[in-house]
Amino acid sequence: MASLISLAALIEPQILDPFVTAPRVIHAPDLPELTDLYLHAYADGTFNPDAETAAAGINAIFDGARGALIPQASLLTRDTDGRITAAIITTERTFRSDRPKTPFIAQLFTHPEYRRQHLAETLLSHAMQALHDSGHKTLAVTVSSSNAAAIALYLARDFRRFTPAVTSDND
Repeated sequence: MASLISLAALIEPQILDPFVTAPRVIHAPDLPELTDLYLHAYADGTFNPDAETAAAGINAIFDGARGALIPQASLLTRDTDGRITAAIITTERTFRSDRPKTPFIAQLFTHPEYRRQHLAETLLSHAMQALHDSGHKTLAVTVSSSNAAAIALYLARDFRRFTPAVTSDND
């Protein structure tokens, strides 16, 4: 089993391509289609959930299991036929009770047929701009150490390894 890597980045204003159609905010009616996209995105064996597990996972995120949803930074893209091609779901959570909440990428996934088209990078840029506009300073994510494509994306966007501080009895 692969280990997990936590990464974090400072949120700065983004340069958004004016010729790329902006992603739109995810709405509740999108959840069944998001579940289907999630199934396809992970069907390559990296996680490979069944339909029930995928639906439960997506619904749990929207129900707050991984922190409070940040709607303006939870976005999707669609193809010309209207099918969802990629999505980012961003939540806000606490790593330590004595620290402020931090925006966290709960999920970022792309349909296999649409990979290498910069959709994940576009979603990440728009989410980071929305977070910046909301006054957030950092963004964190946890990825599998075996997910080289995701790690490369985040490192290219100046994410750095992050280890949440552990409190001691002396703090």
